[in-house]
Amino acid sequence: MIRLKRKVMIGSLSLSTFLIMGTAYAYSDASVPLQSWYKANFQLGKNEVYSKAIRGLNESKMAMKASVDEVLSSRIDSLMQVQDVEAQHAKNRVEAINRDYVSQIESTAEELAKTVGPTQFDKYVLATNKKFDLEVDQLAVEVLKELTLSPVK
Repeated sequence: MIRLKRKVMIGSLSLSTFLIMGTAYAYSDASVPLQSWYKANFQLGKNEVYSKAIRGLNESKMAMKASVDEVLSSRIDSLMQVQDVEAQHAKNRVEAINRDYVSQIESTAEELAKTVGPTQFDKYVLATNKKFDLEVDQLAVEVLKELTLSPVK
């Protein structure tokens, strides 16, 4: 019996000592270091998540920029091809008009050479050349305006 009393006494003394120490610990500022550690680790985790998010956004931005640059480059190439085709069409128009004027001048020159003397023919050729030069210059200016009004920059 004495052993049992002794065991109960030692157990209740141990338990009461443990409870007293736990209560004293709870009322002290012992939780401050734990809170500081928790806040520091929370801030580290938050910074890590933020930096990963920023890194992901930057990678997405770079990929998007590369994609936009690629599309823009292909569009510029397409527009340059269209501009080249339009320039060729304008050049062909100028050449066709030039051939038409040359054939008109040659046929008129033959008629004038038959009906009018050489002096009248020279005056006609000079007047026609001036008219032809003026029309070709105007056409060239129009063609250049068409080419420079193109939306390609």
